[in-house]
Amino acid sequence: MLEKAHEKGKTPKRLFLGLLLAVALLLLGTTFYLVIFVKDPRIFFSRKILLGIIVPALFFTLLFLCGLLAIVLTIMRKRTFPGLRWLIEKTLLSLYPFVLQIGRLLHIAQEKIERSFIEVNNQMAMASATRVQVKAGELLLLFPHCLQNDQCPYKITRRVENCRRCGKCQMGDILRISSSRGLRVEVVTGGTMARQAVRKHKPRAIIAVACERDLTSGMLDSFPLPVIGIINERPYGPCFNTRLDLKALEKAINLLLN
Repeated sequence: MLEKAHEKGKTPKRLFLGLLLAVALLLLGTTFYLVIFVKDPRIFFSRKILLGIIVPALFFTLLFLCGLLAIVLTIMRKRTFPGLRWLIEKTLLSLYPFVLQIGRLLHIAQEKIERSFIEVNNQMAMASATRVQVKAGELLLLFPHCLQNDQCPYKITRRVENCRRCGKCQMGDILRISSSRGLRVEVVTGGTMARQAVRKHKPRAIIAVACERDLTSGMLDSFPLPVIGIINERPYGPCFNTRLDLKALEKAINLLLN
């Protein structure tokens, strides 16, 4: 398991998987309720209309349950199954907003759910690494611009080589690690620049450092591309002189490059 930036903030993957199961079961229960409702002779809705709702609802609910099973199977077996990737993608993209809604109803902080999702996604990305041999030139490292010292006069977004490696922030250490392995590095200001970097480099795998919200949205946008996310440290608050666990970064690199 990858080390998180905040050890005390680690959230087990079972939280997200449990909420995902709750959403799927809620959909299944709603569908069966409609099945019982359609048999009631007192209903004033057209049975054909109700059946037109029930049949696709039951199909998608069973599809999502199979997708959840595929996620668990991937994590437990620590390997991916090509035929299940589409199923996992549709399940995550379709149900993630409902997972957040269920979390709100249960008074679970969104950040906690996001951390759990990142852990689930990291496990699936590492499972992909066992099947696909990623070369150094095919691995992209994405970092937020807030890792750079706020007093630095040299802009490194889009041109990371402008970094003077002065030691006032961790960018010098990051570039030392990446250059020694021949890895591609991009420093971005947000999701739009991150997507542009992915289109530019066309990597086979990504290691991204960001806050929980940005990592989660980036992982969902990039799926099924393997993305290992490292949550940044925010000793001075969000988006200001942030840091990361360099050991976690090196561990992720070693995992993806086998």
